[in-house]
Amino acid sequence: MRPLRVPILRRFLKDDHGQTMAVIAVVIFALMSLSAAGVEAGHVYYAYRLLQASTNAAALAAGQAMPNIGTSGSTTPGTAWGNLATYSAESGEMNATSLLQNVSITANFYCSTSITGAPISLGCYSPPSGEGSCTTGTTCNAVKVIQTAQVNLWFGGLVGFRTLNLTSQATAAMKGGGHLPYNIALIIDTTASMNGNAPSSDGCSGSHATQIECAVYGALLMLEQMYPCVGGPTTNCSTTSNYADAVALFAFPPVKVTSTTNYTSDDTHCPTSNPPIVPYGFEDVTSTDSTYSLNLPNPTGSGSTYGSADAGTYQIVSFDKTYKTSDGATTLNTGSPGDTLGLPVAVGAVSGCNGLQAPGGEGTFYAQVIYQAQAALKAQQTSEAGQGYYTENVMIILSDGDATSCSAQANTAAGGQSCGGGSSQIVAWNCPSNNVGGTGCTGHALNGTCPTSTTCSSNPNYLSTAYPSALGECGQAVQAAQYATSQGTIVYTVAMGSETTGSCLSDAQYTISSGSTYGAIGYPSGSYSHQACNAIEAMASNVNTFYSDNTAGCPASTANTAYQTIGAIFDAVSLSLTTSRLVPNGTS
Repeated sequence: MRPLRVPILRRFLKDDHGQTMAVIAVVIFALMSLSAAGVEAGHVYYAYRLLQASTNAAALAAGQAMPNIGTSGSTTPGTAWGNLATYSAESGEMNATSLLQNVSITANFYCSTSITGAPISLGCYSPPSGEGSCTTGTTCNAVKVIQTAQVNLWFGGLVGFRTLNLTSQATAAMKGGGHLPYNIALIIDTTASMNGNAPSSDGCSGSHATQIECAVYGALLMLEQMYPCVGGPTTNCSTTSNYADAVALFAFPPVKVTSTTNYTSDDTHCPTSNPPIVPYGFEDVTSTDSTYSLNLPNPTGSGSTYGSADAGTYQIVSFDKTYKTSDGATTLNTGSPGDTLGLPVAVGAVSGCNGLQAPGGEGTFYAQVIYQAQAALKAQQTSEAGQGYYTENVMIILSDGDATSCSAQANTAAGGQSCGGGSSQIVAWNCPSNNVGGTGCTGHALNGTCPTSTTCSSNPNYLSTAYPSALGECGQAVQAAQYATSQGTIVYTVAMGSETTGSCLSDAQYTISSGSTYGAIGYPSGSYSHQACNAIEAMASNVNTFYSDNTAGCPASTANTAYQTIGAIFDAVSLSLTTSRLVPNGTS
């Protein structure tokens, strides 16, 4: 038997038939394994990129809503937490996908000291009252987002792995990206007090030595950072209709307009000179005046010192998108001799031109210019919507103090301003001094009719502080600004040497609540109750949109204490009008 088995075994070992089949089987198995691994790797990587993209989107959306943090776990868009959920990959949300399962997202809203420094230089902000809180600390300017998910493996089950856990992270600064499309109404105080010297701490000197010069210099710095026409850094702003930042300039007191002359040109053509001004329009408002925007009246009557054809306007420059030649330009458009360059001239960008002047003469009355600027913003927004552009509205109000316009008819017993001056003061221009009398008269003129002592004492309208009146002027300004905020406008206020004593005392009966309504604080309240500082802060939409140079003891909000020169304030305002931006993970 043995001799027989050995030859057969040897023959079998020497036989090479079928070896190719074995090699092919091994190779096919290896190729299929590698192919499956490659397909699985591509599948997982694609799922990861979807997760990372949604994490980036969620971080940017959350940053864009800041400092309105909202409630943790909220899914309502408009707050940081709500936007976070909306742009996540969680089931039912905008970036949900069948490739990702069991998605969860977390966020940490914190104050990044790296972001407060250059090149972003973004301060840490307090969430508005009732609008949530930062995760770490009381202020924040950044959000760190972590999103986790599971991806079902297509071939992993063959080796015992049916799912794979994925994690992605993104960090975003709340500002510092590109500019959104804004309509901006810039309101600058041009009362006589603005001709005083600007404090050295305002950062202005030399050709910007007065307060009005310093104010327009700050506006110039802001405009240099704006993007008036979208389409790239070389897009010609004079030939494009699309834009990001259209700016209109308003001033108070109102500037004279006649049937033949618009004296706003004194501020927008070179050389400039002080334009003639007209009184504020203190007339009764009826329930039909739903727009709150009265036309400035034509002063008439024997008491007028302004002429029968005189009317006024607060708008010095209409909404402009050609103040820069392109988005990439670092200076304003100075054009060629003879060019109409209203906005660059008004902010002193054109050599040899003085810029916006401060003629003064009628004192400070904010409310009417605020209502009219808001009406102009809404009209501009509607016009742009008709062309297919979505824009947001911004109002920036700069002033140095109290609302002190006065009427010879003011009821001093009720706390009104009484400046005398007979027929030359505000409402008194159409009420000769011999008709002014009665202890009941205030700043109202009943439909432009000169009151007698009898009608003053019997008509309750003459005792009213309701807009527009020479009584309660600070309170009217706060109400006007908070009305603008309620209409979706972001209101910034800049207190330039604002008083903390002895002002706004006519507003004792005004009580405007804070936080839960539309202002940064209530009025009158706080450490400077009834003062101009209190009023200007209450006019801001929230604590983050109030700035002050703090030269007269009026402190800036906590978020803006780093910005107390006029240049730094307008730089900060410009930055706040940008979108959120991604920053490297680990930014502390």
